[in-house]
Amino acid sequence: MNYPQICNYLMKHKYPILNSRPDLKGFDGEVQRGFALGYVFNRPGHQQKYNTKPFVRCTKLKWKNNQELFENTCKFFKHYYPREFKFSTIQYNYNCRAAKHIDSNNAGNSVIIGIGDYTGGRLIVYDENDKPQYYDIKHKFLRFNGSKFYHEVEPYQGNRLTLVFFNLLEGTDQEHLLI
Repeated sequence: MNYPQICNYLMKHKYPILNSRPDLKGFDGEVQRGFALGYVFNRPGHQQKYNTKPFVRCTKLKWKNNQELFENTCKFFKHYYPREFKFSTIQYNYNCRAAKHIDSNNAGNSVIIGIGDYTGGRLIVYDENDKPQYYDIKHKFLRFNGSKFYHEVEPYQGNRLTLVFFNLLEGTDQEHLLI
């Protein structure tokens, strides 16, 4: 698929309503949609109960229904992102306006890109002195350390999908699973 085709494909996907991410709760009642594919944290208690690793592949149902989406997104990233970057997880955020937060579970850098017909919606990343830097990520990749620096999304209009490629496995005994 070429760039316009993959963008169209990604925008047409049906993303579920997000209920589990308090940092992504909507402003003014906005409906937030999305999910993570790849490796995610195992739910509390499951690791001991089922003797599993701290990170597991997404639930079988979600994986079965979205494996093609994940594989196509990986191809898109590997083809269009110009640098080497290993990731364990892709977060799909459809019309999500994240409040100021840090990605405390991530390891190091993330790469984000915005897709859609929106205006506004720049990513705001705060430096160590809490000074904001504004980044236009519409159809542009940005590498930043969301586990170290606070970040949020400015208001926007239109439909906006962001893909966030990040790493949960670096420095763990599961690091060999990175994509």
